[in-house]
Amino acid sequence: MPTSLPALAVQIAYPDQSWPCYSVVQNLLKRPFVPAYRVPYRGPRERRICRLADAVALLAERLERLSEVYPYWRRFEPGPYFDLRPEQLQAMVRIERLGATLDVTIHADLLSPAFRTAERYWAQTFCPAYHAASNRQDDSYTIHFFRHTLPAMQRRMQAAREEIAAAGELLFQRGDTTFLASAAAPDERERHLQRLPPGDEDLYLVFNEIPTLTLSRSFDLLQLSPGSTP
Repeated sequence: MPTSLPALAVQIAYPDQSWPCYSVVQNLLKRPFVPAYRVPYRGPRERRICRLADAVALLAERLERLSEVYPYWRRFEPGPYFDLRPEQLQAMVRIERLGATLDVTIHADLLSPAFRTAERYWAQTFCPAYHAASNRQDDSYTIHFFRHTLPAMQRRMQAAREEIAAAGELLFQRGDTTFLASAAAPDERERHLQRLPPGDEDLYLVFNEIPTLTLSRSFDLLQLSPGSTP
């Protein structure tokens, strides 16, 4: 299920690939985030963007410091380290170990209220409505999908795109080096690009402009010792 804006965009563009549809956000929000990661759904736009940027910056900082603290853990516990509850950790953090390499990816788009709104609408409304529609243009489900459901999905995606892009731009303007070092937008887009049909250059260009706050770092475990960095 989609945990980033590029992933959600692919699910919407090719809904036949998704059934049944499950909302990651539904489980993610069973318990609230700690205050440092909470971003208001309403209020002045500048304040919401600033809070989102601050939350992503905190995750980026902890990801950066992982090389320093990892050797001191007898058994690394990412939940307490990133200050995430189990359901949040399951959705947001992917840790893969291959030999002596530790890859850590954080799906920080899930901190965006606008993205969470879009993801839930996709799972709870858009996806069921699409699969209820038929090829008949006069079918009531088909009419409702194109007149109401699809435009509503597009509005929510646009809001998510604007919120995520604004937070990323703010972090760039701040010169946040930890964010810049771990920003993984190209990698996240590439991960989902392979699901697009080959040959459509215009679609590829549009997809490569989708913003994401996804973070990722790779660590050489052989170099992770007290006082050293990868």
